[in-house]
Amino acid sequence: MFNLRNACLLIGVFVFLSSKAQTNANQKIDELLATYVSNDAPGLSVKVINQGQSIYSKGFGLSSLDYNIKNSDSTVFSLASIAKQFTTSAIWALANDGKISLDDDIRIYLPEFPKYEETIRIKHLLNHTSGIRNYHTLMYLAGFDYDTQYYDNNTVLDLAIKQKNLNHLVGEKVSYSNTNYNLLAIIIERISGQNLNEYLKLKILNPLKLNSTFVRVEHGKPIQNKAVGYQKHKDGFRFSISNQLSYGAGSMGSSVNDMAVWMQMLNEQILEFKSLSEFLKTTETLISGKNAKYARGLMLDNYKGYETINHSGYGFGGRSQLITVPEKQIGIIVLTNSQGIDAPRIAYQILDILLDKDKIQEETNVKISLKKQNFEEFIGEYKEINSDMTMKVIVENDTLKSIGSMGGTSVTLLQYEKNKFHRTQSQNVKYDFTPSVSHDMIISFGGTPFYFQHANFIDAESVELSDFVGNFYSEELDVAYLFFEEDSMLKLTYAEKENVNLHPVQLNEFGNNDRTLYHFIKDKNDTITGMLLSSDGTVKDIVFKKEKDH
Repeated sequence: MFNLRNACLLIGVFVFLSSKAQTNANQKIDELLATYVSNDAPGLSVKVINQGQSIYSKGFGLSSLDYNIKNSDSTVFSLASIAKQFTTSAIWALANDGKISLDDDIRIYLPEFPKYEETIRIKHLLNHTSGIRNYHTLMYLAGFDYDTQYYDNNTVLDLAIKQKNLNHLVGEKVSYSNTNYNLLAIIIERISGQNLNEYLKLKILNPLKLNSTFVRVEHGKPIQNKAVGYQKHKDGFRFSISNQLSYGAGSMGSSVNDMAVWMQMLNEQILEFKSLSEFLKTTETLISGKNAKYARGLMLDNYKGYETINHSGYGFGGRSQLITVPEKQIGIIVLTNSQGIDAPRIAYQILDILLDKDKIQEETNVKISLKKQNFEEFIGEYKEINSDMTMKVIVENDTLKSIGSMGGTSVTLLQYEKNKFHRTQSQNVKYDFTPSVSHDMIISFGGTPFYFQHANFIDAESVELSDFVGNFYSEELDVAYLFFEEDSMLKLTYAEKENVNLHPVQLNEFGNNDRTLYHFIKDKNDTITGMLLSSDGTVKDIVFKKEKDH
């Protein structure tokens, strides 16, 4: 017979088991993080929420090597590209007040911007389908020195204005470009009359009580509990001396405690901001009719049977990763002040600890029952579009595997849908071989796509290097490239970059082993007249004209 005593006993057993499970999870997370950091080096802070409640909140390593200060859950780190969802939230606030529409032509607010054949709208900036070139890549290609040269959002705008072409049709595909979000920041400031930090505090940060979260819009302002970001070098760690002030795509600071509130908002636990959560997670329809996986400052993905919302960040001196699983009310935030600590990998390993084992097993069973395809149609050599990064897909022991351009061991791929695979050890890394006119394979990391085509690589010995020697100039970058032959190799010198070694890729193409592609153009007499420069998969065909020999 059921009575109050039995009910209390059952509740006690449930609480005991839940507490024991949480303790086990925390121990596993402790053991995991111990493998990544040491007490006398830069480290990280981690916050985990499960079923909507905080279950783990710790800092590891040092926030300052100069003063031997330890990281904690209140330490302020750089958010890097996680900042994009905050910029999006400012657009949401403007839209709510009727001051902007997502279908607005961006030239309403940026009249100095080039008029391309197709209209770029606010929504295209939000989901990276504008085709606008990534300014970080443009600055790299122009030989910009980050240590000594200053830049801000006006620099980014001026550079964007000089670009005569887009990377692709507006709305055709997701092509990640930080420029989109710096332009959004400029638009927000022009409409609101406030800088982005002031506007976000008024509309978002203060109402959510995110007191440690800010946009860096000025230099010299003291920031309590701020971690110094470090890079590891042969002789120890170094911090950045850059004085840049570009923001919108990055340049925000926050603590894992603040970000726990933000993750609760994303999981729709904060009713006042439920419409913001829905706004951030809304995807647009591409020209093809398919939905983009990149929403508005967030990536939508499926991981081990669960819908996830995620975004990573990477910059000098730190990495970041945010993942939420609304169905389980899970949230994981990892912020580091060492560029060498792999925040995305850590976050997904923590997610593995938390996820329901039964559902994972159920997903595995579904994959096993999937009708196996003929892997022969997928094998071959691939090259990333607008890059020299290569990938080889092979079949070994009746298993599909991939080998990256850096060589090393092959990665085993497991099929989960028709034409779709994921890495066995990293299910957030997916390969899609679905036929398309524009590409032959997409590799996505948590939703961020990298596009590849089949390639016909050439033998270096068959290339006449002297054909490609000469000076080339680009108006869009205002830079001259000198290609010369030395030690039986084609080399490049420009701006502050000297003696860059190049290697043949495909016919009339060279690469620098750093995702940059130099495609030389010939006339009908087989004489080289120019060069098209592409890089990082996000910049396509910058025009260089060959200068006449004197």
